[in-house]
Amino acid sequence: MTEPPAAAGTGTQHHQLVRSQTTVQRDDFEAFYIREMRAVSVFLMHQGATPYEAADAAHEAIAKLLPDQWRTLEHPRAWLRVTAQRCYWRQDDCRTSPADPVPDRPGGTCPVAEVVLTDTQQQILDALHQLSPGRRTVMAWYLDDFDYSEIAEMLGMTPAAVRQNVCRARKDLLSILGLDKGAANA
Repeated sequence: MTEPPAAAGTGTQHHQLVRSQTTVQRDDFEAFYIREMRAVSVFLMHQGATPYEAADAAHEAIAKLLPDQWRTLEHPRAWLRVTAQRCYWRQDDCRTSPADPVPDRPGGTCPVAEVVLTDTQQQILDALHQLSPGRRTVMAWYLDDFDYSEIAEMLGMTPAAVRQNVCRARKDLLSILGLDKGAANA
C-alpha cells in the first residue's frame, strides 16, 4: 500500500513555494516594467508628449497595473499603452521639465534618462508632431510594432482604416522630411 501524498500547503515547503511564486511574479513584473517603460514613454512622445509628460503618464498607467493584476490581462502591452495614452490626454499642462522628481524604476535609474534620441530620431519625432492627431496616434501604435488588426481593436477602427491612415501618414512624413522629392525625380 502506498502512502497518501503529503497535504499541499503544509509546513515549510508551502511557505517556500508561496515565497518563490511571489518572487517570480515580482521579478516578472519588474522585467515587464523595465522592458515597457521606455517603450511606452517613446510611444507617447510619438503622439506629442514631452519626455516628462510621457514619463508621468507612463508611470501613472503602470501604477494601475499592480504586480498581481498585470498577469490577468490578455494584452498587457496594449492595455498599458491605451491607459498611458488616456493619462497623457488628461494632463492639463505642457511640461518641458519635471514638476516633481521622476521616481526611479527598478534598477535605480530614471526612465526619462533612457529616452535619448539621435538627431534623426528627433527629426522624425518633430515630423510626427506635424501630422493630424488621428494619423499621429495610428503611427505611434504602428511604430510600436502593433499590427493593423491590433491597432484597429485598440482604437475602435477597422483594419482597413488603420492601413489607410498609416499609408497617408507615411506619405505625409516623407513630404514633411523632404524625402518625397527624390522619389518623384526617380
